[in-house]
Amino acid sequence: MTLGFRPPKDPEGFLAYARRLQGRYAFLEVPGSAAEALEGVALEARAMGYRLTLHARYLDVYPASPEPAVREASLRVLEEDLVRAARMGAELVNVHAGNIPWTDYPPPGLSPAHEALREAERRMREEAFGRALEAFSRLTRLALDLGVRLTLENLPAPQEFPRTPEEMVRFLEVPDLYFCLDLGHARMAGEAPEGFLEALGERLVHVHAHTNDGRYDLHLPPRLEEVAPFAGRPCTLLVELPPRSVEEYLEVHRSLASAGLVPEAMGGEEG
Repeated sequence: MTLGFRPPKDPEGFLAYARRLQGRYAFLEVPGSAAEALEGVALEARAMGYRLTLHARYLDVYPASPEPAVREASLRVLEEDLVRAARMGAELVNVHAGNIPWTDYPPPGLSPAHEALREAERRMREEAFGRALEAFSRLTRLALDLGVRLTLENLPAPQEFPRTPEEMVRFLEVPDLYFCLDLGHARMAGEAPEGFLEALGERLVHVHAHTNDGRYDLHLPPRLEEVAPFAGRPCTLLVELPPRSVEEYLEVHRSLASAGLVPEAMGGEEG
């Protein structure tokens, strides 16, 4: 397990976190929404010894959209992120598949149309899977040409996909596509991490480590028991916290090191 962190989106804060966490975290994940502004400081972080991953843009990006023009525009955005990642020397790009455009139906007992609407949603979801498989086949071919590993992340909300191990498994048919397990998203979806581990095997190579209350995506520091299953795996584990304070990242590292899950700090500034 290789430990990483998500830095702030402004160049000054990005470098401040990188300097403070040097020697404790081995990689950092560049947020795609700010990658253009951060490209220079990301290269500085590489010169400091950090490995890089990149989280592709996902707001208003719909690679499985039923509208061809929206789908094509979304794929161009993701392809731009892949090219940028390769230029920065990032080894991995993490991507969302998005969502279906409709889940608005009354709960059981309030309308006789409930079952028919659920069936319409099921068909819509199935069609979206087909488009997503085509989209990710295209993206993985480009990633392979660029020498970048592409990972697909599990998502938390009912209208999003993939949410479950069974839905993630459907993407195994895409050659050279790998997977990211977001522990907080799995918790919100009511899914145990072990199910994703068993279903995806060696193609699960990236982990977003944070926790929540099961209802809201709070991005709280992960618990030791949530991280422990990955300690012996050849994966990158990103501690994914908002930029509240660099001290949170230092405390997570101290906790993991005290439990023997990661090495003690070597070099860098003292926390």
